[in-house]
Amino acid sequence: MGPVKTSVYLSEKSIEALKKLASKRGTSMAEVLRHAIATEDFLDEATSKGNEVLIKEGKTLKQLVRV
Repeated sequence: MGPVKTSVYLSEKSIEALKKLASKRGTSMAEVLRHAIATEDFLDEATSKGNEVLIKEGKTLKQLVRV
């Protein structure tokens, strides 16, 4: 299935973050949203199976806790 046009309401803070990320990555706001959705889907899949998601910051490991 191809792309489907949709509309969402976002706060000004979210719009600014979206614009900043798109500019930083040299891509569109839509592409940033698609990537964010794919990342959320991956994290949800991993944590729903009881897996831990860890972030390595230097030599320190931090666990991502989802609420």
